[in-house]
Amino acid sequence: MTGNKGTLRQTAILDAVEEVLTSKGNAGSAMRDFAAAAGVRVGHLQHYFPTRADLIRAVLERSLQRSLQRLNDVARFGAAEGPGSTEPLTREHSHRLITALLAEHSDITGIRMHVEVWAIASSDSQIASAVRSFYARYAGHVSELVHHARPGLPDMHRDAVAGTIVSLFEGAAVTRSDIGGLRTEDTDAELIRTAQWLIHGA
Repeated sequence: MTGNKGTLRQTAILDAVEEVLTSKGNAGSAMRDFAAAAGVRVGHLQHYFPTRADLIRAVLERSLQRSLQRLNDVARFGAAEGPGSTEPLTREHSHRLITALLAEHSDITGIRMHVEVWAIASSDSQIASAVRSFYARYAGHVSELVHHARPGLPDMHRDAVAGTIVSLFEGAAVTRSDIGGLRTEDTDAELIRTAQWLIHGA
């Protein structure tokens, strides 16, 4: 029971952190602001997350896991199947995955949260390290998907393709949102075409 309570408290804290980041932005992202939003003392917050970097790292990890779960649910094929899976990634699979990624861009709260994390990372080396770790794991999952599409691709080339795909969609997350305002049916069609070309190589 204690473990369950601890998990619930951590979930409530992370929910509060996301709320602070999206409503108050970078200026309101000190530990005391997070603690106040979660309704706990700073010392209690630090019992679970000793530093702000630990908090941001946990927020990013939860965001990544949510994305992977949604991709698996939508496409019924995903990186969570792991390196042991031998199922090929077909164009039908990749189209569903890409469409699911684009649909995630409709979550403006999530986009704003990531923008704020980037703002913090620009002046905080610990947060920057957490962001790099997040993208390394994200790219690793994408690299595994590329492997299922092109198993003969050398590791370095496959990782470069994965990094390019991540960069494409992370940039699109901002430009397609109400922040950038570039979402159209034509640009979405080009995004899908480009991503599939990167994944399948033709």
